[in-house]
Amino acid sequence: MAANAYIGKLIAIVGALFLFHSAISTYEHLAYLKAVDQNESSLPIEIVVECLCSAVITLVGVILSVDPFKNILMENEIKKMTIDKIDTRPSFITFNHRKVVSTMAQLERKL
Repeated sequence: MAANAYIGKLIAIVGALFLFHSAISTYEHLAYLKAVDQNESSLPIEIVVECLCSAVITLVGVILSVDPFKNILMENEIKKMTIDKIDTRPSFITFNHRKVVSTMAQLERKL
């Protein structure tokens, strides 16, 4: 794993902890408002800014910690396989051996 991945994971964990802290702060603020019988519709700007910044920090950490994309071209996958794995279907299939014995309509269709 590259150093970028470790740094990215560390940044993502720190951002997630800050996001958790903003959630706890929101809960405490709403509990305080409920305790003093005060109806306020908006959260303090400090909590909103902390929540948004921690979400951005977490997003940056996750982006830095992911592995590079793998190539999805079929040619690259086929290069890894042998002919036995590629050509695994039966060469000749016949369905004429099945016996039709259910209804008269099916027997008439056979003729």
